[in-house]
Amino acid sequence: MTYENVKFGKDCRDKIIEGINLAANAVACTFGPNGKNAIVRDNGGLLITKDGYHTAMCVNDSDPYVSMGIDIIQDICKKTAYDVGDGTSSSAILAAKLINTFKDYENPIAVMRELKDKVTQVIDSIEGTVMSCTTRSNFFKVAKVSTNGDEEIANLVADAFDQVGKDGIVMFEESEAVKDTIEYSQGFRIESGYASPYYINTGKKTCELENVLVYISDTKIEEVKLVLGLAKQARDNNQSLLLVAPEYDSEIHVFLNQNKSQLQSCAVYSPNRGAYRQMMIEDLKEIFNTTKVIKKVIVTNKTTTFVDEFEISEDTIAKTREFLANPQLPELDRKFHEKRLANFTGKLATIYVGGFSKLEMKERFDRVEDAVCAVRAAREGGMVVGGGLSLYNAVTPVEADNESFEFDDDNNTVKQFGDDFISVMQYPSQLLGTQDDYQVYTQCGRHPSKFIGASLMNQGVYEPFLVVKTVLENAISTAALVLTTDVAILNFNNFLMN
Repeated sequence: MTYENVKFGKDCRDKIIEGINLAANAVACTFGPNGKNAIVRDNGGLLITKDGYHTAMCVNDSDPYVSMGIDIIQDICKKTAYDVGDGTSSSAILAAKLINTFKDYENPIAVMRELKDKVTQVIDSIEGTVMSCTTRSNFFKVAKVSTNGDEEIANLVADAFDQVGKDGIVMFEESEAVKDTIEYSQGFRIESGYASPYYINTGKKTCELENVLVYISDTKIEEVKLVLGLAKQARDNNQSLLLVAPEYDSEIHVFLNQNKSQLQSCAVYSPNRGAYRQMMIEDLKEIFNTTKVIKKVIVTNKTTTFVDEFEISEDTIAKTREFLANPQLPELDRKFHEKRLANFTGKLATIYVGGFSKLEMKERFDRVEDAVCAVRAAREGGMVVGGGLSLYNAVTPVEADNESFEFDDDNNTVKQFGDDFISVMQYPSQLLGTQDDYQVYTQCGRHPSKFIGASLMNQGVYEPFLVVKTVLENAISTAALVLTTDVAILNFNNFLMN
């Protein structure tokens, strides 16, 4: 008996995997320095891109079960983009490879338990090879790889990060100009985004405000009357409005969104918690004096960036430096006060991305975005050899736990698992063609684990460790979900009524 709205077992997985392969193969076409463009026509017109995220988001299929697989790849791309801003192609490709390699194993629960353990070992091994990324030269190397070898964009991004310093902020925006430019200014960022996605006012899922009246509160904003007064003040002076507070009454959001046509506005939560939150509020109130009008504010789902020149008292800066000078300061406190000091002294760079046409500008914008996110991740977490070779070098022969598997009498299952795992970890370097190094070294009779990747390192091919780590974690998580799925259900009314 067959059911239109339910599929079981192999039939279920085969359909889902078909969708996974369709989306992953589309992404793979754009992967690496020799990858090609994807061209998409949708309701917004034409899009030409080499960005894996945007490519994956455009894939669809009329079969609802195949669409489930496509949705899974799109979800991992979204997650990776949200976590580190780069590596979306790698995560999609690696997840698909894991799923296709281990889909026929009879004990998926045991396999996934073993795979998660081995991936953890690989991450630990790669972490031991991490190099710092703090110089312009290294910024350039990471950006160049991320932009598929575009030295012009890589130089632009490297210059921006080099000029703002280790605590500075680099942003990017579209421009009507032909040439790319960088604008440097003062500014700072707090780790807190909009209180509701209803405040989004751009196609980039951000809320951008200019000539902004900023109001800081150290308590919950409950009175609509208060916000009404601020809104009137802002509207009368042709300003937009930003609220920063620990909490909001729901009526505040309703009021601001009902008046969108008359007043551009946004509400964000105060950053951090407890004593950290109160200290940040005091910093903000000192900077803004409770209310202040500034040039520009850019709000995402995670951050709020203030663009303007600010003054902070020398006494506050001195006290912050005093905190940091304490050798007994806990690491969590140290990181917090380092961020505070960065807010007081940091710089801001905005890259304006241009092009001879709208299509060219958008394609370049995607590459600038990838490069900025990659360098940001490398600056924070260090870098490792690129070209997929960090995975290649980290793989060691895998011995499965005999108690976790149902083995054949000849123990072939264990050996096959190890071989399959190694082949998956080698797959990105195979796609990129960087395993040529391996062939060279083995032909010379040298042990590959000691020498592989040397030529890529000499060429300056590096990628952020945080991206590699995130890609592995998200890929294995996605594979685990798919391989342990045994039923697919279409919960649509038109199916359920039959």
